[in-house]
Amino acid sequence: MRDDLARWQEGGVTVALIGNGTPEFATRFREDFDFRGRLLVDPDLVAYRAARLRRGSEAIVSRGMFRDVARALRAGARQEGIQGDPWQLGGAFVFREGGALLLSHRNVSAGDHVSAASIDAALEQDEPVEEGPAPVSRFASVSTALRPILDASPVGSFDRLGFARHSLGFDADDLDVDLRERHVVVTGANSGIGLATSLALADLGARVTAVCRDEERGRQAVELIRSRTGSRRVALLRADLSDLSDVERASGELAKEGVDVLVHNAGVLPSERGESAEGLELTFATHIAGPHLMTARLRPALEASADARVIWVSSGGMLTTRLRLDDPQWRARPYDGVRAYAETKRAQVVLSELWATEFRDTGIKVHAMHPGWADTPAVASSLPRFHQLTRAILRTPAEGADTVVWLAASERGASESGRFYFDRSAVRTHWLPSTLERDGDRDRLWRLCGGATPNRSEAYGLGARSPSSQGKPAD
Repeated sequence: MRDDLARWQEGGVTVALIGNGTPEFATRFREDFDFRGRLLVDPDLVAYRAARLRRGSEAIVSRGMFRDVARALRAGARQEGIQGDPWQLGGAFVFREGGALLLSHRNVSAGDHVSAASIDAALEQDEPVEEGPAPVSRFASVSTALRPILDASPVGSFDRLGFARHSLGFDADDLDVDLRERHVVVTGANSGIGLATSLALADLGARVTAVCRDEERGRQAVELIRSRTGSRRVALLRADLSDLSDVERASGELAKEGVDVLVHNAGVLPSERGESAEGLELTFATHIAGPHLMTARLRPALEASADARVIWVSSGGMLTTRLRLDDPQWRARPYDGVRAYAETKRAQVVLSELWATEFRDTGIKVHAMHPGWADTPAVASSLPRFHQLTRAILRTPAEGADTVVWLAASERGASESGRFYFDRSAVRTHWLPSTLERDGDRDRLWRLCGGATPNRSEAYGLGARSPSSQGKPAD
């Protein structure tokens, strides 16, 4: 297209290029090709997913690719390195001023570029062209079939390579949705997975309430979401999930507005034992007691929604940890922050299953998921050694949040309740027989949550016995 850029621009056409490399690479590109149009970078592939552009390894190796390489070499260009996602294909779109789509071309293989003649023809049109369905990678079925084998280890699965492989099987149409009528509440929305989730859902049109413990950081996050998405329907609600009085107050405010999606994302990983205002260990209070109470308090608001969903953001670290209820407040054991985190994340998954049973006659869907290994501020500060060793392979926050967004927004996210998801697929909750719950553990967890929220759970109709000790879906 380079030979025709000047002609189009002289004719009043605005030309914008989007790539998924680094800003430094874009700067060199502009200099090397003397490109004078708009040049944008999208390393998280947000625009690529919104445009339903194809990914796939088999599509990269094509006759068109070899033809383009040969032509580039003849012109004196050299490949100096790989920038961005090497499996991501591109496309071309022509819009009339005002937004009418005149041409959409989604590459089906490397080298499958739109012709200048096609762009010229589109520029002369008065009516939008009909879009065809997004192409589906043939590699998707193979990737899906091999997933149980390739996912046997966290390495190559929880990392960015795992996301790249799993995403080959994603259906782009799943997130071709309009959430303008939906109110989404995201706890811990000021950074990491929570911020990425809020950004994505606001970008899909949802009204987002960011529940944050720190008011200043929350305000900064809200302004960031507004500036990046253009949405003004983003609000801050200050609340500390470890403080049950604060949870009650915040839930009361949310209940007045109605809630369609509740995302339990707020998390902590303290190195030393601390206690909440009610005397609960901070990790337990933040991950279990607070979210449990908020779910109960918001039940009427969720029931009023035609498509309500509750999503618990757990952690892959819980897969090798059993539900331990003999000392959940860490009063008898030497405190281990990482262990406390994993135990409460296991409890979140069990609690999500219990809530799914509790809500089975209401239409409210309850899900749990884990984001894999994502490069978030919490990981960097709480697990510095792990972060240092793995940062080259960690997922972006947007990749970690992808399944949360999918569960919150897609039609498939309302299809089943009580399952545990990873990269848009329901997966097993136990890798080891030793992590299976013992008889009565599920009842004990429900009673423990009720005891941690005295005179509160009962007020919202929660009994002392769990919804069903048999309510856990089979792995």
